[in-house]
Amino acid sequence: MDLVDNLIEDDAERARLLSKPTCFLVVGRPGVGKSTLAKNIADTWGCVLIDDTEVLDSHITSQTEDGVKLLHILNAGKSVPEDVVLGLILDMLSSTKVEHYGYVLSCLPFMSEEGVGVDEQMETIRKLKLKPDFIVNIKCADEDLVQRLASQKQHPMTGLLYNQDQWKVDNEFHVTGFIGEEGAEEEDKEDSQDEDEEEEEQSAPRCTIDQLVWIPERQARNTSFRINTYKEKILRPLEDYMMDHNPIYLLEVDGSETPDELLLFVLSRLGSMAIQRVSIPVVLHQDEELPEDIETEDLLRFMSSSRMLVPGFRWRRSRWGRSCPVALKEGRLVPGKPKFSVGFRDKMYILSSQEAYDKFVGNPSRYLLPPMPSPPCRVCIIGTAAAGRPELSVLMGARHNVSVLELEKLAEPLLAELETEWLAKVKEDSVQAAMEKIRTKQQNEQSSDGTPAVEVTERHPEVVALVQTALEEAKKQDAAKEIYAQALMKVVKENEACHQGWVLDNFPRNASQLEALQRAGIHPNFLFCLMHTEGTLPDQGGAPQTESGEDKAEPKAEKDQFTRQWEALQLSLSISHSVLQTGGRHPEELLHEIVQLMEKPFKYLPREFSAVDLDEEAEDIEAIANLEVDDDGDDSAKDTAEEEEEKEEEEEEEGGDSESLSDATSKRAFGDTFIFCPVVLKKHNALVPGTDEVSAKYREKVYYFSNVDAREVFMRSPEQFVGRSQLLKPPALRIFVLGCRGSGKTTQGEWLAEQLGLFHIQFREHLQRLLAPKIKQRVNPADESTEEHLKALKTAIEDARGEEPPEEDAGLTDEEIGIKAYLADDVPLSSQVLEKIVNPYWKKEPYLSTGFILEDFPHNTEEVQHMIQHHLYPDAVVTLMAGVEDIQARLLPKFWSRRRAHCQRREAMLDDLRQIHTKAREENMTKRRAELMEEKAASSTAKFSCRAEDEDDEDSANIEDEIEAILEEEYPVERYDEFKDDDEAEEATTERLKTEIEERYVADSNNMAIVLEVLSELKIPRISINASRKTPVVRRQLLLKVEPLQLNRESLFQKCQAISYRLAQRLLLYSYKFHSAFGCTDPVKRYGERELIQPVLWPLETAFPVLFNQYIYFFGSKKNQQTFMLNPLKYLRQSKPYPMLSVKMAVVGPPKSGKTSVATMFAQRYGLDLLSIGGVMRRILEEQEHSDLAVQMKLHLNRGLVVPDELAIRCLKKVLMSLVCSTQGYVLDGFPMTMKQAELMQANSIIPMMVVEMELDTVEVLKRGLASKMEENKPHLMHDSAEILHIRNTCYRREAELMSRHFRRQYDNWIPTDGLKSKWYIWERLIKEISVSMEHVHTYLRRTRSGQAGWINRQCVTPQEFQRRIGEFAHYCPVCLALRDHLVDCSETPSLTYAAEYNRRYFKMCDAEHLEIFLASPDEFVSPRCPRPLPQADRLPRKLTEAEVKNTFPQQIEMKGFCPVTYLDGKLRYEALVHGSLEFALEYRERLYTCETKEKQYRFLSAPELYWDLKLPSKVPPLCQPIPLTSLPTLGYLEQGVAVGVIKAMTAVGCLKPKFPFFSMERSALHYLAFYMKAFNHRSTEHIRQMYKKKLACFEENCDLIPYLSSVMRANYKFHSKRPVDFDLKLKKFLALRLVAQSQAPSTNPAL
Repeated sequence: MDLVDNLIEDDAERARLLSKPTCFLVVGRPGVGKSTLAKNIADTWGCVLIDDTEVLDSHITSQTEDGVKLLHILNAGKSVPEDVVLGLILDMLSSTKVEHYGYVLSCLPFMSEEGVGVDEQMETIRKLKLKPDFIVNIKCADEDLVQRLASQKQHPMTGLLYNQDQWKVDNEFHVTGFIGEEGAEEEDKEDSQDEDEEEEEQSAPRCTIDQLVWIPERQARNTSFRINTYKEKILRPLEDYMMDHNPIYLLEVDGSETPDELLLFVLSRLGSMAIQRVSIPVVLHQDEELPEDIETEDLLRFMSSSRMLVPGFRWRRSRWGRSCPVALKEGRLVPGKPKFSVGFRDKMYILSSQEAYDKFVGNPSRYLLPPMPSPPCRVCIIGTAAAGRPELSVLMGARHNVSVLELEKLAEPLLAELETEWLAKVKEDSVQAAMEKIRTKQQNEQSSDGTPAVEVTERHPEVVALVQTALEEAKKQDAAKEIYAQALMKVVKENEACHQGWVLDNFPRNASQLEALQRAGIHPNFLFCLMHTEGTLPDQGGAPQTESGEDKAEPKAEKDQFTRQWEALQLSLSISHSVLQTGGRHPEELLHEIVQLMEKPFKYLPREFSAVDLDEEAEDIEAIANLEVDDDGDDSAKDTAEEEEEKEEEEEEEGGDSESLSDATSKRAFGDTFIFCPVVLKKHNALVPGTDEVSAKYREKVYYFSNVDAREVFMRSPEQFVGRSQLLKPPALRIFVLGCRGSGKTTQGEWLAEQLGLFHIQFREHLQRLLAPKIKQRVNPADESTEEHLKALKTAIEDARGEEPPEEDAGLTDEEIGIKAYLADDVPLSSQVLEKIVNPYWKKEPYLSTGFILEDFPHNTEEVQHMIQHHLYPDAVVTLMAGVEDIQARLLPKFWSRRRAHCQRREAMLDDLRQIHTKAREENMTKRRAELMEEKAASSTAKFSCRAEDEDDEDSANIEDEIEAILEEEYPVERYDEFKDDDEAEEATTERLKTEIEERYVADSNNMAIVLEVLSELKIPRISINASRKTPVVRRQLLLKVEPLQLNRESLFQKCQAISYRLAQRLLLYSYKFHSAFGCTDPVKRYGERELIQPVLWPLETAFPVLFNQYIYFFGSKKNQQTFMLNPLKYLRQSKPYPMLSVKMAVVGPPKSGKTSVATMFAQRYGLDLLSIGGVMRRILEEQEHSDLAVQMKLHLNRGLVVPDELAIRCLKKVLMSLVCSTQGYVLDGFPMTMKQAELMQANSIIPMMVVEMELDTVEVLKRGLASKMEENKPHLMHDSAEILHIRNTCYRREAELMSRHFRRQYDNWIPTDGLKSKWYIWERLIKEISVSMEHVHTYLRRTRSGQAGWINRQCVTPQEFQRRIGEFAHYCPVCLALRDHLVDCSETPSLTYAAEYNRRYFKMCDAEHLEIFLASPDEFVSPRCPRPLPQADRLPRKLTEAEVKNTFPQQIEMKGFCPVTYLDGKLRYEALVHGSLEFALEYRERLYTCETKEKQYRFLSAPELYWDLKLPSKVPPLCQPIPLTSLPTLGYLEQGVAVGVIKAMTAVGCLKPKFPFFSMERSALHYLAFYMKAFNHRSTEHIRQMYKKKLACFEENCDLIPYLSSVMRANYKFHSKRPVDFDLKLKKFLALRLVAQSQAPSTNPAL
């Protein structure tokens, strides 16, 4: 979802410049104070006052042409014609000043219609280009207005009016509220920036009072006549116009208030609706004069602190810099002068002259709107043709839509013509001078010697000689240069008449041509010299680029000549000029460079953040702090300090030693990347915190950089590193998790990653997975590995098996060997390995967009250096800190299990070794035994061949023993003592393992401390977690500190500033900042509750403002303010809030039904005004005791009478014009109570949006009344007896039925609610109902104001209004008619559930589906695009009742009474002829038809053309002749007529067995039988049936008294407190029925 506020500064500024100014229309009765209020609004709001008197005075004072005419008319004693005045008013309404400032119109429409009629004037207002946004309707009772005007006096000299309380001599006189003038003195803003305007009361001298005279026109009779004329001529058209106006922007004010109170009311309403004041330019230059040649940087820095309207907020620089916006708009590039510096909104502009200043102040927007600032295209391009000058000139002219001028060619014919004319003039002058000279000479000679005179003519030789000499001298004079300049000027001026700019092609090439331009007043803004270079030129990327073949060959002589001319021309140039090298470059590339050079002066330029900027920032922060201290007071400042201390203590308790960025909490205005380097973010998508040591300022915002090189890159082209069209998005969350072994990194990291939706990466495990395919086993660290202890045993086994030991790193690459060394011996990984493994986490998916938690990285300083070199920065480093005892407790079981596994593995290997050795020994011994046996056998055979057998046996035994001895000696049993560990006790082993764990802990801690120290130098945030605590506690701490980094991720670059109300008020007042789209509502509360009804935070003194970008947001609590500041973008992604509508509702119900509680809940929740009719009248008596209304009320009260409903409604109408009722809304508590009051409310246009009825039965009312009666400590005595409650309840129920019918039929806004339900149920139901109503109203207003069709359900449209504005289709559905050609009459359903408004007309649809179709495209169903118009009235079918059919006698029913629909459905067969019923009769084309069923009647009405002209066959079924009921015998009559009703009535009597008090059983049954039959007689009217149903219910209620009293009165006497609530009432009623039964005849209605 898009943001509700545009946070892109340029787009937001453009939208504000294009926004329509606020315009007001003030209306009201004559003399009510329209002009006074309009003048006050204009003075306060800053808009243009348009009043007939003011318009005439301004023209006469300014002595305009129209003013002179007006003065002649007035001097002649005539009145100014209304059409003339109207013309002047319309001229002012269309002026440029009104386009920016808006207007307050108070003089239209005119009362007299001598020149222009009222309707024509209203149509003129409707057609204004700037239509009124607000209509201020001043209401005042006629009696009060007549009395006030009749008591006014006027000063004959000044024309000022004085009220009665001002001219009375016996009172102290103060001229504070006179009409037409308001004394106010504004102190100098420079000396009193923190002071508001103070109005000084002026006292009138006694002589002035004595001079006052009465005004005949304001006498009561004349005033009443004017008011009546106003009502007759103007009131109705005005009401129609106001009805079409958006009700949100219709302000109704009480004219009986003072002018100051009226102004305060209007300003409060505007403030509560967050209407932005008009932006007024402010003069910045001081009394001291600044030199005009001051440097631009010094001027801008000086002006930024001049006349600061808001302390701490300097004027910002604009894109115009020092150039004058007015001159630039007119096509001239003129530097501004310091004395014409102005501030507009939050930027400063330097104007060039007083005329430019007047134009700018009149309407700044027209000079600031895009595409401005755009440099004027007055460019000179010089160079040789080979440099591409002609092509570039053409491209330049086409881009800016200007002409390319070759001045020498264009000026050549003109120059010859001018030179000929000039020489002819010189010759003519010379001839006359020469002739005069010769004549003079001849006269002198004749007088001296008498020589006769010779006639002197043009052909005289001396004359010819003198003329020739004069011509030769003239050609040598500077006048030729003037002619050349005139020729150039004429050519350029002729072009400027069509185009605002030009491109001079190859001109000026030398100093003389430049001088000619200066003489002609032609001032180019830029001059570009194209230098053609040969060979190759490096492009912007540095790669060599060769010249293309298109480049033209350039003679060396031409090039040298141009170079000499350019060197000479440079000495005379005073305009901006640049030299462009063109060799090997395309003209488009050159054009782009030229455009960049031209636009460079109008771009925001970055500059280094200097010490001067730091000093200015400190001054601004101090000024803001002083303002807030002055606003809040010392106590609040202390409270704030205490709150900050408590907050710091809480942070220390929760976060341990977590680091925080000091810059993040400062009040510095950061740029689009907050404290992070924008260059690294753009190039590497990483967040690198910067410092103010390497920083720059761009667009008055501070940017931090990672190093100086990054700042230099930013300074060259800052636009590509900031968010120009959208906000910059931070990269995905990246977190490092560090900790000692055993601290729980893996367990907590996996859980945290699952909670945040991130990837969990175990760095060492990832390395293990890389090695696993080749080494098939884990590589353990050296201090954890047991392989060294088993290495000798493995070698022994391999030797025993005769196997060659495998190579340790066989098949591993160098990278894998390095990884293995890293895992085993902590040998640092190479940069290539790290780049291959670690860099993809930052550069590639899925880690790039999702984020990750990286565990156990970085592990050493080499990895940190790699991280720095490749800009692999995390968002935070989470360190899990645990004590050595906790680590030992966690790892000791693991170490013991590892030791046991080690021992088991050693024993298994020893067993294997034993088996190998045993097997080898046995094999060797067997072999050796065989050898020895052979040897012994051979020797024994030779030596003992003759011995006896018994000796042989003994010798053989000895030989075996000897052999065994030899074998034992040669192959002794292996001993494995070197492979066995020393026996160690369990306690000793435990201590040894603890020592090993401690040593590892110390080593890990030292290593981590080194890494953390380096990371802290990089300003990477550190989050320290106490991992010694239980797992749930550790996880809670982790989630508490890390989760905000993810939840508030999108607002990482955004910075909010909590400000005081006073500062927010100033920022809004002077248009430094603007209201947000939320206005005065709480964005956080709206986001959480999602309700349409949001209480307006008004007045704003109690709100908590926040400054975010260019907008100010208001919050209802400190908690909501802080919540918003954590993630502002989250709360800006809401639907745009609707303009706030005031809630209007009424709560009625019987006594004790809880209506006051419900009304109070609404009033407290939404800030509504809780109104009871008694409180309303008391308010009028207290606040307006001298008004005519209060006087009339006192007359009734003093006589002990009840105030009439008419006066009560007038009081209510006055109170509803209060500020709270108009802004927030109201809730009426227990009003209206009668039908008369409801009708009076309707007559006075007091229409609640919703009328809630709290339904409660009589028994519950009496129970609650008794409970209330028993309450103690009542504030005053109350009429709370059961009798009074019963009477009030009975009166309410009688009136409630009438009111319910009235509100349902008129407005459909009656909402009954069960009063027995809980208050929460009632609250939720009413909230739902009023939310639906508010949504319907908002949707209706939004759609109708945008020209769409609006749904009018729940808009309180009365049937009379609907009928008055009904559309061309009347009550027929236009969708059915257009799509199906069906006439569907919707008049039977009075509800407006499916009705819509389009083009101020109402249309009614048949169902919800057709309503949606109509709302989607209403043009398809109304004229002129509707396919089928509604037929004429005589061609529309209509239903008829039986009585109406009988009244048409002797007209006969068509088709002999057969149903045409059934006949056509039966395909015109004989069997389809079915008689219709009079109950379903209808008329079409003056013919009568009857249908068989209601459904078929509906079909005939929908498509009558299908059925109206059917022809019957020649043979039809016989007609059924009805038998009169009276012709039947008695039993038949009863059976056919009343049998069903009598049976039902007697069944009811048998079931109920009624016994009326003091009536017999028979009499009771007969009365009940009669009531029942009357109540359910279907031939009676609905009114009669309802009347007898009420009588029947009353009869049953009286019959229930006997069993009730008999069941209650069984015991002894009971006191009143112990009796049932309604016992006394029913007993009295029972006894009263005895008197009624005795006094009435048996046939009299006992229910009465």
